[in-house]
Amino acid sequence: MNKELLRNMDFQLIGAVVFLIVIGIIMIHSASTGENMESSDIWKKQVVWAVISFIFMLAVIPIPLKFLYAFSYIFYAIGLILLIVTEFYGVKGGGSKSWLYIGPVRFQPSEFVKIATICALARYLSEKNNRPISFTRCIVPFIIAGIPMALVIKQPDLGTALVFGAIVLPMLYWAGLDTRRLFFIIAPVISAIITAPFIPFFHPIEWVFFMFIILAILYYSRYGFSSMGIILGMNIFAGIAMPYVFNRLAPYQQKRITTIFNPEGDPLGDGYQILNSQIAIGSGGLFGKGIGKGRFTELGFLPFAHTDFIFSIIGEELGFAGALVVLLVLIFIVCRGIMIASGVKNSFTSIAAIGISTMFAFHMVVNVGMTIGIMPVTGLPLPFLSYGGSSCLSNALMVGLLLNFKFHRLEY
Repeated sequence: MNKELLRNMDFQLIGAVVFLIVIGIIMIHSASTGENMESSDIWKKQVVWAVISFIFMLAVIPIPLKFLYAFSYIFYAIGLILLIVTEFYGVKGGGSKSWLYIGPVRFQPSEFVKIATICALARYLSEKNNRPISFTRCIVPFIIAGIPMALVIKQPDLGTALVFGAIVLPMLYWAGLDTRRLFFIIAPVISAIITAPFIPFFHPIEWVFFMFIILAILYYSRYGFSSMGIILGMNIFAGIAMPYVFNRLAPYQQKRITTIFNPEGDPLGDGYQILNSQIAIGSGGLFGKGIGKGRFTELGFLPFAHTDFIFSIIGEELGFAGALVVLLVLIFIVCRGIMIASGVKNSFTSIAAIGISTMFAFHMVVNVGMTIGIMPVTGLPLPFLSYGGSSCLSNALMVGLLLNFKFHRLEY
């Protein structure tokens, strides 16, 4: 068993994880020297969590697939219970009541519920009678992802909540949802974005043009009048409702959203972090200022640099070249997950691998996007790089599952 495990081990994937963890610890050490940091030893805590996470990652590999499949719903139920307990007994951290204590250890249940939700969705979609060949068969997967999403929104932790929504569509598509139905599910979101009053480069004429595109695709698809009416009605409703919903938000909430597109409008308030992050990344140049020599970090101009804005430190201290290498390694992990999903014989593991790959990709895009000012600041950590024990451990467990799936790739 040990020889077979070593022979089938994906050392490239493990090497990519180790590389990111090491870079993360170095950058966290740099961040801990900033003037706004209360403690300079957080990098030591991250080392401890990194070692624990690596051990758990390897421990997951030999677990039988039948065990993972059989206990998927149980893990999901336990995760929901933990989220409910967090609602009543959780403690605040970073503005959200999303943490629980087990003795002296504080952990974030939502990080592990991501894994449970992916496994529950994969089990449901891998069953032959549940394949998403119609709109009605997509309802249950959305409910499976929607319950933890709603519980996490209540904490409130919008960034983590969005992850649950992001993983559903790729998993549905991989399980058999055709491209046309996938488009019609996404279309109301596009319709709402086009009519959003806080996005300056969209106008009503483009929304009307988009409605004609939907009509054309509906006509070409030969849908019945009732189906066409429902789909078109949902898109019209989403387009009309978005401006109304935005105008009903509190002024400070509107300001947070509009700051994404115009951080210069509030340089000392909501735009402060974004502007300083952009300056820090840009000041790094091609090869950076050197490890530990980031002035924006050292002088405390980047609050939460060790967590949400770790990529800003990478850009300042390692430059464009270092940031590019980090991004390429993250992309490699995502692509490796997709390759594993394509190569396994078991539909449960294939769909789960796509869910894990999507989760890593979503975290990367949103985190990097918010540091350069093209995404809202949602508090999503950068996998294996941002400070946080729960995040590091949950990411390691997901890579462990990918390694497990590849080890058992010939099993049906």
